[in-house]
Amino acid sequence: MATANWQANQPSNLNYLSPVNFELLIEKIPKTRYNCVGATLPSINFSEATFNTPLAVESLVPGDKITFDPLTVRFIVDEDMKNYQEIYNWIMKLGPGIDTDDYQSLVNSTKTSTGKFSNADFSQMYSDCILIVNTSSNNANLEIQFVDTFPTSLGSIDFVTDASEVEYAVCELTLRYTFFKISEIG
Repeated sequence: MATANWQANQPSNLNYLSPVNFELLIEKIPKTRYNCVGATLPSINFSEATFNTPLAVESLVPGDKITFDPLTVRFIVDEDMKNYQEIYNWIMKLGPGIDTDDYQSLVNSTKTSTGKFSNADFSQMYSDCILIVNTSSNNANLEIQFVDTFPTSLGSIDFVTDASEVEYAVCELTLRYTFFKISEIG
């Protein structure tokens, strides 16, 4: 029988996580940093497999796939729409949205006489993304690094003239990534 060791099992930090103390840094879209008003730490899901037994009870065992939900970010659009445009341009180059020259410039490639790309640096399609979570004293505490981040959705902006008060435009950005890792700061 296990014995309880109440002193050893007590938490060392009794402060709760504050969802307002964070900073989001995305290398390719620096103008979004100071206008970020929300970021959702995504869910992580692990698959399960059924283990067949001769019994009527189904047995489940850990599977072999880990999936991460998208990273969702909300930001206030600045008056010149610079932060919106930097995300828009990134998506259009990934496409390529208008012509292949956008994509070629994004991956620093040269076009051959047959129209194919050569010497492409595909890592340029992605960006480093770091979510810094602060303590209740607003000191950096945790760093959540999203690996190989790229945008998949840039939300709409509503322009209205019948609003009773000014509500600044907030836009939603959805990012995909390979995985995220959490590390302590200092």
